[in-house]
Amino acid sequence: MPEPTEQRKTLGDAGQVDALCTELEGEIAALRAKYEQYFLGVDRKPPTVEHNALKKRVNSLRTTFVRQTATRFRVESVTSKLLTYERLWTRTLQEIEAGTYKRDIFKLNFRNKEKEKVAAPKPPEKKEEVKKAEVPGAAAVAPLAPAVKKPAPAPAAAVAGQLSDQKVKAIFDAYVMAKKRCNEDVSKISLDGLSQTLRKQVPELMKAHNAKSVEFKVVIKDGKAILRALPKDT
Repeated sequence: MPEPTEQRKTLGDAGQVDALCTELEGEIAALRAKYEQYFLGVDRKPPTVEHNALKKRVNSLRTTFVRQTATRFRVESVTSKLLTYERLWTRTLQEIEAGTYKRDIFKLNFRNKEKEKVAAPKPPEKKEEVKKAEVPGAAAVAPLAPAVKKPAPAPAAAVAGQLSDQKVKAIFDAYVMAKKRCNEDVSKISLDGLSQTLRKQVPELMKAHNAKSVEFKVVIKDGKAILRALPKDT
């Protein structure tokens, strides 16, 4: 008796399956970059929605049967790659919830030290010097008698402070990783160059969009990794 057709895998075209594998490999690389941004504190929430959508597509690919051995091997490779990353992401999320994730502990200690610095009493002159050091070009501004006029650059100063070296490094690592996954050349990308570009764009974007902060995310568009700026009102 022949095997019921509903219990068999769908027969697919090798060329279409290969093209789908290429697309899914790029999406897996993009999802990995998003998880890394979350683990480093760049993003506030894990990419759960994107993860579930990608997992559904990969599971659908597994039900497609092709006769070519090379294509079948590639399907298994895509599937196993996602499973490997999922185990890593699940373990890291559990460590974050348990408070044993090293980068989270480092960030917590860093924030506590910053709070202690704010709580410690300082002379007005020293506090003014700290503000000038945090904002590029502020040292060239001569102190004025009326203190009311000086808070004007405060929004840009606050965002420049938020875009710390650690955050820029996290964006740089995620950007380079995504480009490598998309087989793009990264030889001309440097941390210093990216840092200067981002810090220059932040005040311009805030002014153009009347925003209070700006976030940068790595996205995959047309098979290429790009940085997208997201002005925020909060």
